[in-house]
Amino acid sequence: MTQPRRFHLQRHRDITGASGTGRVADGVLWPDGTASVRWRGERPSTVFWDSLADAEHVHGHGGHTVIIWDDPEPSGMRSLIARDCPHCPDGHTPADVGSQPWHVRVGPERDGDGQPIRLYVERAAGAHVADSDAEWVQTRIN
Repeated sequence: MTQPRRFHLQRHRDITGASGTGRVADGVLWPDGTASVRWRGERPSTVFWDSLADAEHVHGHGGHTVIIWDDPEPSGMRSLIARDCPHCPDGHTPADVGSQPWHVRVGPERDGDGQPIRLYVERAAGAHVADSDAEWVQTRIN
C-alpha cells in the first residue's frame, strides 16, 4: 500500500456501554501498516496502533464492531482480486490477501451445561464469504 486509507468502526452492539452503537470511531491505515483511530463521543481520543489487526482485536468485541472501509482498496491490491465473483462489482478479494481480515467469535448457542458449541468465522467489514473462502478456511482447520 502506498497511500493512507480511511475507515471507520461500526459498532452493532455496545458490550462495555462506553461508546454506544453506530459509527463510533474514524481511522486511517497508514502505508507502513500502522493505524490511527479517533474515537467519537463525549470523550473523544486518538489512539495509534502498530497494526489494524491489533485495534480490531481489542475493539472488535467478537464481531460486534467491524471495520468499514471509506476509501477503495489501493490499486496495487486490485491485481490480487479474483474477478469472477458474481456478487462483487469489482471482484472478490481472495482469502489469503487483501484488507478484510478474518475474525472468529463464539456464537450464542449453548449446550445443556451452558457451554458454547459454535464458532463463527467471518470477514471483517461485512464482506461476504465465497465458496473459495470456505475452502481456504477448511484447509487450515484440517
